[in-house]
Amino acid sequence: MKRLYRQQHLVDFMAVVMQFTRIKIKWSFFSDEAPDLKRACWAFPLAGWLLGLIAGGLGQILILMDLPIILGCAIAIAFCIYLSGAYHEDGLADMADGFGAGGDGRRISNIIHDSRLGTYGVSALSLAIIVRVLLVSSLVETGLWLCLIMGSGLAVGKGFVMINRRLFVVSEFAGTATVSFLGNNIRQIVCLLLWFLPCLFIFSLEQLALGIFLCVLVSLWCGFRAKFYLGGITGDILGATAFLTELAFFLGILLLA
Repeated sequence: MKRLYRQQHLVDFMAVVMQFTRIKIKWSFFSDEAPDLKRACWAFPLAGWLLGLIAGGLGQILILMDLPIILGCAIAIAFCIYLSGAYHEDGLADMADGFGAGGDGRRISNIIHDSRLGTYGVSALSLAIIVRVLLVSSLVETGLWLCLIMGSGLAVGKGFVMINRRLFVVSEFAGTATVSFLGNNIRQIVCLLLWFLPCLFIFSLEQLALGIFLCVLVSLWCGFRAKFYLGGITGDILGATAFLTELAFFLGILLLA
């Protein structure tokens, strides 16, 4: 039994769950060493699938009980935000505040790391959540299951976190712990496949192609804007990238639904 729960892949998965969710994990049960996100980065999309299946499953049950689709989706998304600790939502709000205020890199970094939210952050986060609810509910109306929609979207966000971490340099203002998860090429390929392969059974190739294309545009925009303002990416920028690529993916799927 000990070999099972201390198996390396399960340990990696639990490390990722600890990183991206509020789900309580007794880490000493799985490993005597500190979590290694460089080794565990291959499992990033699995955390997205897990959150989507749990939160989306709740919403799907409510919808099957004849709750209005948009309300069921809103409750599922609210539950997802709770389970994730608003991990990526915080990054989006901070990026909007910093980029909206402008100035030199030091000033923008100070604004981003300020725990208080400004008008730009509140506006961006509010509008993004509204758009998220509308996109997800519209996809459910096409006949897709809510848990699969949310799982795929959350997983793609984690995948593009890895892509932008690979493509762009790290800003001098970034906290080391927030960007220290870059693994080797094999782990990154596995990471992307864990998102992409299940999606082949959910969406058409045309939908996936358009969704991925829009995700690439959004992720590159986030990366280049971060390079312009901060000289590179930070943890908050990667969090915002995950949220915005999720919306871009949903939009691409919906346009060809």
